[in-house]
Amino acid sequence: MKLLKKRKTLLWTRSIMSFLLGVLFMMPVFLIIMNSFKPNKEILASFISLPKSLYIDNFVEALKIMNFNIVFRNTILVTVFTVLLTCVVSFLCAYGLTHIKKKFSDKIYLLFVLGQIIPFHTVMISVAVLAAKTHLNNSLLGLVIFNSGFFTAFGVMTYVGFLKSVPRELEESAALDGCGPARTMIQIIFPLLKSTTVTLAVLFFLWTWNDYLLPSILIGEEKLRTITVNLYVFKSATNAQWNLLIAGLTVSMLPVILVYIVAQKFITSGLTAGAIKS
Repeated sequence: MKLLKKRKTLLWTRSIMSFLLGVLFMMPVFLIIMNSFKPNKEILASFISLPKSLYIDNFVEALKIMNFNIVFRNTILVTVFTVLLTCVVSFLCAYGLTHIKKKFSDKIYLLFVLGQIIPFHTVMISVAVLAAKTHLNNSLLGLVIFNSGFFTAFGVMTYVGFLKSVPRELEESAALDGCGPARTMIQIIFPLLKSTTVTLAVLFFLWTWNDYLLPSILIGEEKLRTITVNLYVFKSATNAQWNLLIAGLTVSMLPVILVYIVAQKFITSGLTAGAIKS
């Protein structure tokens, strides 16, 4: 009886601590959303107080001044094509690495690992020079290609880990049924990695949508700016208009929150799938 009571107390303690930690982590998001409905004077008077009324003119003015229709279009195009290109290239590379001679594949895999651990700031100048030489600066296509180049190393590492857990008997059975290598790869193996693919797609989406460094290096033209660069330029130009900046931040983070909520189930299953496969 005492043991049962002790377990219940421990469970309640853990639940309360988890709830408090959740509130603590969500507090910055709550403050941003709350202050997006305040006039500038009310924000400057008290950042943590609740809004006296829902002042939605912030959003109307922010969307107009910051050209959000163009910025959103640019960001969505770069994000969607980066996710697609990176997932496809990562899967093809990983599938190839798991089907060639081990000594050779280990050396190539090591290159992907090294590419993952090199800090971005050490290659910033090289990226800028390479983009200028290949005429990929001031280009959304260039942004997609360079983003994919940086993310592919992580994608390959993740796919290789899960592909090693897929039984080779599946491919042998498919071959006996008349499937060629390409059909086996696309129709048999790739569907098995659905959770992994969704997990990677969400991560690539978040990284691309929130990225500031690469767009700030490659994109100089105003009409090609992404959300993060546009918000920084607006903040630098009008340092006092916090109401518009916060409204812009709220609008920019809504797609990220929406995508994460929709794909949350797949992310969890994708991260744990490798642990339960034999």
